[in-house]
Amino acid sequence: MDAAATPVQFCCVECDSIVPPADVTGPCPDCGGTVRVTFDPDALPADPTALSSAPGSGIARYSNSLDVDLSELAMGVGGGNPIGCPTLETTYGVDSLAVVDEGRNPTGSAVDREMATAVATAVARGADRIVLPSTGHAAQSAAAYAGRANIESLAYVPSRTPFLNKAMTNVHGGELSVVEGRYSDAETAFVDDEATGFPVGPGSPFRRLGAATLAWDGLAGLDWTAPDAIVVPVSHGQRVAGMQAGLKAASEAGYVGSLPRLYAIQPEGCPPIADACQAATAIDSTDAPDTVIGPLEIPDPVRGASAVTAISESGGGAATVSDEDALAAAVDANASAGIECSATGGVALAGLEALIDRGAVTQDESVVVIDPLAAAGESDLLRSHLMSRGV
Repeated sequence: MDAAATPVQFCCVECDSIVPPADVTGPCPDCGGTVRVTFDPDALPADPTALSSAPGSGIARYSNSLDVDLSELAMGVGGGNPIGCPTLETTYGVDSLAVVDEGRNPTGSAVDREMATAVATAVARGADRIVLPSTGHAAQSAAAYAGRANIESLAYVPSRTPFLNKAMTNVHGGELSVVEGRYSDAETAFVDDEATGFPVGPGSPFRRLGAATLAWDGLAGLDWTAPDAIVVPVSHGQRVAGMQAGLKAASEAGYVGSLPRLYAIQPEGCPPIADACQAATAIDSTDAPDTVIGPLEIPDPVRGASAVTAISESGGGAATVSDEDALAAAVDANASAGIECSATGGVALAGLEALIDRGAVTQDESVVVIDPLAAAGESDLLRSHLMSRGV
């Protein structure tokens, strides 16, 4: 590691200016453009095992490389290895298939990684409250990490947010503003109210730092051998953008020989990022979003363009799936592979089948599927699907 190098850099994609870390909260302070997160490979450890075996547990190991002190806030988030699934390899006909189960994180979702880095940054800036719009899981995670840091949290959520997320947000000490309607209504109320506090919504660059650790943990769990493809269910776009930043850093630092292709999967009822990838056009919001997979019903993703860029850089692509196929894939994986796959994770599995059918992923390739949520949080959807089968 170059002692003089700064591991994380923030660059505006619109005006190309380098934004000092202390000036970063959301959009570029000069032009309002999207701030992109990059890593300086010269500031990373020369050996990947030094990156993943640094002091601490979970993503706290990456504190130096993220330039964020996670020693007090991480709560053990991250660190899980991809789970090999021989039964699913046979089902989907690929050489190897592993599932990353992010439901094992403290509040049961991949967003815990993102909130750990965002809240740690807020605390370092002296913030006494964090604010965000959310479909539910981020509100719960934000409240948990804010409670850990002894600061306040305020989340705007739609009325359709699952009771579990709303209840646990309050249990963790977080404040909720429940807005009638869907996520876009909650997001509008959040903007209109001009809630004061450090923003940790999906547009936060610091959440992409946390998402980068999902890539690093996955590679470390595969002994720093990159899979051919990573399949991710996508909502706001920040996670896949952060993962690509982490993957690119690993490649440029010489940790892996090649970059995996990233594939974004979305429900047919709300596919703005997938549509933009497939048509090679700008993001066009979904006018009438309609999917039972609530965490993925984001009609106008704030980091959609960043996601499309990340997917293009990786050489990957996108696919859309029906709710029925997603639920079927999740239920079948639960029954045959022994893993606990969420309905949201089922979107990725059904998407993998679609990618294989069109030849984007081939039988001789290795695949990692990201399941971002605990299955228990969507058990009602999974059980309802079983009942529709007469079970």
